[in-house]
Amino acid sequence: MIGQTLGHYRIIEKIGEGGMGVVYRARDKRLERDVALKVLPAGAFADEETRKRFRREALALSKLNHPNIATIHDFNSEKDMDFLAMEYISGVTLREKSLPGALPEAEVVSLGKQVAAALEAAHEQGIIHRDLKPGNIMVTPKGLLKVLDFGLAKLFQPSGDIDKTLTLTGSQGLTGTLPYMAPEQLDGRAVDARTDIHALGAILHELVTGKKPFPQETRSEIMHAIFDKQPELARSLGADISEGLERIISKCLEKEPANRYLSAKELIADLNQVESGDLSALIAGKPRRGAKRSFLQKPLPVSLLALLGVAALLFALNIGGIRSFLTGRTKTPQVQSLAVMPLENLSKDPEQDYFAEGITDALITELGQLSALQVKSSTSVMQYKKTKKSLPQIAKELNADMVVEGSVL
Repeated sequence: MIGQTLGHYRIIEKIGEGGMGVVYRARDKRLERDVALKVLPAGAFADEETRKRFRREALALSKLNHPNIATIHDFNSEKDMDFLAMEYISGVTLREKSLPGALPEAEVVSLGKQVAAALEAAHEQGIIHRDLKPGNIMVTPKGLLKVLDFGLAKLFQPSGDIDKTLTLTGSQGLTGTLPYMAPEQLDGRAVDARTDIHALGAILHELVTGKKPFPQETRSEIMHAIFDKQPELARSLGADISEGLERIISKCLEKEPANRYLSAKELIADLNQVESGDLSALIAGKPRRGAKRSFLQKPLPVSLLALLGVAALLFALNIGGIRSFLTGRTKTPQVQSLAVMPLENLSKDPEQDYFAEGITDALITELGQLSALQVKSSTSVMQYKKTKKSLPQIAKELNADMVVEGSVL
């Protein structure tokens, strides 16, 4: 490809290769500037309609404008090849920068704030990265950080399908790169801003310790660790960092999304506290100075609320004949299969969506432990979030005896 021309881009040199294609440095002959040209894998698109969808979404991504995000300039096809033209950034990847070993805390905090700023800008536009890792973060010689490939991971999945691309040492299989994936992402559940925050936590852990938070060798061992094991605390691994930064990393890596930072903005605020040396509130776990903490922002006994909800459902649905037994009434038909719809967030605050989702997941999990009841999985019901279909239609499609809908306030 060296020396060849695609569109109005003359290819100069190969600079990288990954699951989403080969990347070259190329010269834009019209605007006389260097660009990064990502040539997509052959057969990336099943048909022309898929290619058009990719073009629409790629051009939408090109409107992301932030100093810490690499800009997409163009998408085109020529010579049976599809390619993206992106901002060319000279420098090294964060992976290359961290190869010699752990980085100083001050540098890690500075880099972490820049990644979080990029996440905040993208999340405000409803764009989740899904594949955040040191290899797609560039650092210029002047210390400016640029996040690459925002939103591209989603574009490579078939329209309407759940993410099914697992990337680990080149093997294909859930969208993301295994050591940096959050449990909900690995489990095929819906992802959101907190999924990217988990990935950033894994990156920060690696930068301060020189080791991944889940350093197991095999794919199955890494998956088991992500689901069930807590990563070792950074300072117990010898990291020379403050307790404040260690707490930030641990909060990012919480298994449950509801226990992580709600937004990148919150994460930046805590990183600012570490940078300023004002760690008292952070270490004590108190609200940041000037911040108001609502009831839903306090640590909540979600499991207790879920159990209360389960008790109410057992009674209302007469599962196992419990209502008949307690009330002494004639036994009514029992429910053997049940689907819990995503609970509606009545607070009108989008940042509380996580709480409604957490209660939904907890109800499904608790009810799923009843041997007499088949409960549809979170993945099965999530497609009906904000649906206009009737409950009888949903019940028929899910083959459920009963569908439960509800709300959280």
